[in-house]
Amino acid sequence: MSLEAVARKDFRDAVRSRWVLVLSALFVVLFAGPALFRFTLGIGLGEGAEATGIALLFIQLMKEGTAVLVPIIAIVVGYASITRERESGTLKLLLSLPHSRADVVVGKVLGRSAVIALPIAVGFLAAGLVLIPASSGFALASFLAFGFLTMLLGVVFVGLAVGISAAARSDREAMVGSVGAFVLFQVFWGTATSRIAGGLQEYAGLTAQNRYLVELGAKLLNPIAAYKTLADSLVFESQMQARQQLFGFFLFPDPAAQEALGQELPVVFTDPFVAALMVLWFVVPVYVGMVLFERADL
Repeated sequence: MSLEAVARKDFRDAVRSRWVLVLSALFVVLFAGPALFRFTLGIGLGEGAEATGIALLFIQLMKEGTAVLVPIIAIVVGYASITRERESGTLKLLLSLPHSRADVVVGKVLGRSAVIALPIAVGFLAAGLVLIPASSGFALASFLAFGFLTMLLGVVFVGLAVGISAAARSDREAMVGSVGAFVLFQVFWGTATSRIAGGLQEYAGLTAQNRYLVELGAKLLNPIAAYKTLADSLVFESQMQARQQLFGFFLFPDPAAQEALGQELPVVFTDPFVAALMVLWFVVPVYVGMVLFERADL
């Protein structure tokens, strides 16, 4: 297929430019480095529950860093994927070959997704080789799931960045749009959802439970928050406990939120629905960018 040719070329270009090698080294250091402290400091050399706790603690600590670093790297990898070729004039040459505009967008998404996903997999493999001697079967399964989630987060932001690049007219527009989306998700989203939900409770008469349910739903629309709470589902005993971690700081959730949300989690807030929301942040920007790219005058 034509889009496969575009994807292969994009990935080969990344290999030649040593993007994959550099990112692999970065993720090996990021993921395997903290795990090596297990041996350096002699922490967690036991078995059973103690060993399981090591891998789960690794997930709990690493998710904060990966939730920041992985989206940034994905944006750097994807934001200029189309605009740079558009500005240089090579895009017209690419489209003169038997490639449709949709092939170009989807091929770029696939190629850049491989550029981010493969190094993450290498980094997790290196960390796993360190952690496996101290991990039970359950902890290993959770560790692998966390690796998959982290790759998904990277692919989601690649899709977002490539979609914006397809819709933008220049590298500057694509960079501003991609970085703006990241800042919105990382800095402003949580505060905005809290204030909106609080305002609805004060002025629209929402009960405390409904207020926190509305706020939870709004928080889960953020792909970074969705990633964090899915990672928490691998650590905590229930999905409700994982969702409660979105209210509060680190391992100390807001007591008011805990009391209001209770113990029963509505089905729309369960892991499969949250994962589907993350996937939508990949599909929708790519589709919208592709539609706008089809209409653009090159």
